[in-house]
Amino acid sequence: MKKACAKKETSQKVKIVDGKLILSLPDAVSPVVWQMDIVSAQSAAFQVQEDKKKKTVSLVLKNEEGGIDEIASFVDKDSAVSVLMETADVLQNAHGKLQSSSAMVSVTTPSSGKKSDALGAVLAFLMIVTLFVVWMFAASNSSMLNEIEGVNGGSAQSASSSETAGVPVSADDFLSNR
Repeated sequence: MKKACAKKETSQKVKIVDGKLILSLPDAVSPVVWQMDIVSAQSAAFQVQEDKKKKTVSLVLKNEEGGIDEIASFVDKDSAVSVLMETADVLQNAHGKLQSSSAMVSVTTPSSGKKSDALGAVLAFLMIVTLFVVWMFAASNSSMLNEIEGVNGGSAQSASSSETAGVPVSADDFLSNR
């Protein structure tokens, strides 16, 4: 009876808190509390592996690259499978708990800040160059307009004041007014 009560008190606990899977394994050969960020390990797989030389059964995590991380070793296969099944149950029922609090908050990292600062500097430089080119173009156009007005103004002054634009004039009259 005491063993059964002690077994219940030290049972494994698997939880998801703030986007982290937390395994509390006091019944392991070496008791351990293990955690993993769910967001960064979306394609990981949990597996039970037997080591016949050591006569232990291990709960392991296979990551995306194929590497194996041992989480905990147990004396019997039933304990390891029990933790595996409890982990599977917690992951299946984790609706809304998988996104970490840091993933929910938009955080600007120093490297992205440097990139945006550099981009802002480049855009400011391009805007200044564009404004300078537009100003130079406008200045050159206004000097051209002054030259054109000077040419048109001179010919307008030589024409007789009695002539108005759009009134037909004979060639003799036109040439005699020059």
